[in-house]
Amino acid sequence: MVRGQNRFMTRIAAMAMTPLLACFAYFVLAGGVIYLTDSQSSIAPIWPANAVLLAFALMRPRTQMPVILLAGFIGNGLANMLTREAATAPLLFGASNMVEVAIASLGLKWGDGHRRILSEPITVLHFLCWCGLIAPGISALLGAGTAWYLFGQPFVEALGRWYWADALGLLIFTPFCISLISGDLVAGFREKDARERFEFVGLLAFTALVSWFVFFPALLPMLFVVIVPMMLVSFRSGWLGTKVALAIVAVIGGTATLGGHGPIPRITQDPDQQVYYFQVYIATMLMIQMPVAAALFARQGLVDKLRESEQALRLLAARSPILLLSFDMAGKCERVVGSNSLLLDRASADLIDGSFADISDEGQFELRRAHNAALEYVDQSHTAEFRTVNGNDAWYEAVFRAQFSENERCIGTIATIHDVTQRKNQELSLSRTATTDSLTGLLNRAGFRARLEHALLTARPGALSIAMIDVDRFKLINDNSGHRVGDIVLREIARRISSQVRSSDAVGRLGGDEFVILLDTPNWEMVQDICGRIVTAVSTDVVGLPSGNSLRTAISCGVTRYRAGLTIDEFIHEADVALYEAKRAGRNRVVAA
Repeated sequence: MVRGQNRFMTRIAAMAMTPLLACFAYFVLAGGVIYLTDSQSSIAPIWPANAVLLAFALMRPRTQMPVILLAGFIGNGLANMLTREAATAPLLFGASNMVEVAIASLGLKWGDGHRRILSEPITVLHFLCWCGLIAPGISALLGAGTAWYLFGQPFVEALGRWYWADALGLLIFTPFCISLISGDLVAGFREKDARERFEFVGLLAFTALVSWFVFFPALLPMLFVVIVPMMLVSFRSGWLGTKVALAIVAVIGGTATLGGHGPIPRITQDPDQQVYYFQVYIATMLMIQMPVAAALFARQGLVDKLRESEQALRLLAARSPILLLSFDMAGKCERVVGSNSLLLDRASADLIDGSFADISDEGQFELRRAHNAALEYVDQSHTAEFRTVNGNDAWYEAVFRAQFSENERCIGTIATIHDVTQRKNQELSLSRTATTDSLTGLLNRAGFRARLEHALLTARPGALSIAMIDVDRFKLINDNSGHRVGDIVLREIARRISSQVRSSDAVGRLGGDEFVILLDTPNWEMVQDICGRIVTAVSTDVVGLPSGNSLRTAISCGVTRYRAGLTIDEFIHEADVALYEAKRAGRNRVVAA
């Protein structure tokens, strides 16, 4: 209960603090400006008090606006009563000013809100409309009417001076007051490093020094010189520095002009003319700096977003198994995004300015082909698969696509590379399964036939031989010992056949107990010798069984050489005929056709 009461009292205190600060700030600024004008009936060249009240109103919810306006009205009344003799003027002037603040506040909140004021060029127009035209225009009608009625000033003259004073006050000091009250000014200063802080303060000091020199000791009219430090501030410190710099120039220039110093009093001795000239000067500075600062602020916002996007892209790429590379037209690597050490087992610096051979010596031609295809067919993606045998022995897939500049000119390609080793291994496994006999691990009928077709594409007569093998009396083994023993016998015979052939030869199982060998050599004597060794290897040693027993096995083999004009089926048939000749001749032998 006590804690809840404490929180309630804290909120009440916080809510009361804003009107008190608004009242005090308005009183100080209004009293100071009125004092400097040094005349009961004069209107100040710049009226900054409404700007600070507008900043407070924009920073708080709409429901608190009446309280803030009342606080400003009280501050305005106190300032006028202490500096002017008339009793009616404070009330009428205060009402005019509060109407101005209310209109500007409602207009800005109805539009973009205070957080987007001057954040981009379009909001500059919105800000100028409400703070530079509508709000000060309506207030000027009321204020000029008061000056005409109470002090006998010409209405049109008072209207112009009031309008310019309030418009310039809102336009120059509102952004500065918002940054100051919201803490953005302090936060922005703290975000800078030591060098940037030194530069920021130095540029503002330089602006103040140049402004003081132009408006006080300078003997020649050099008002244009102030543009130089103002531009430096805008380009180096952005909108934050521009807000402060504009306020500095307005304060120094206004103080000097009202005190009769500077180039403007030397141009004319008429105080009213001096105020007009100074207002035109400040308005010109404002119109020069505000769009530039807003454009720079918007550009910096885009740069920050691009930087964040770049960082997000790099973070995403670093944590994903994808490498992004950019190549110029000639194929030189210009940029690497991602953790390529996970893919290519080397640092990014090793790929920058490198060629496709630096990515993969084995796959450089495939990469070059896909790169050139992407440049030729710019609306399509082109894929290259390559292997890094000399590196981490992995398979990769690179997808190339053309990249363009802002003027739609092709400037090279972008490639994404990712590891496809697992997929390739699965493909190879499926391929081996489709062409491999599951019992013996040899080629099956389809696998052997594909191997034979490929060999016959470039085969010369006599350079290839086929040996057909059949296990002698295998049916008896199955009938007497069972199919499990029969499978053991087939696996052992397959192992013994494979042990006698060379790596360039191919061994397959066509089905049942029928085996086939493709021998890649033109040496007919070697072919017959290999077949003889296979027959001997099968029949010499018995086949051990899990039961502890053993079986003696034998095979028959028929072999033939390739002749020009033979088809695959004819080639296999001739070897099959030789096999049956071996069986009829007594089995356990080789017959050459």
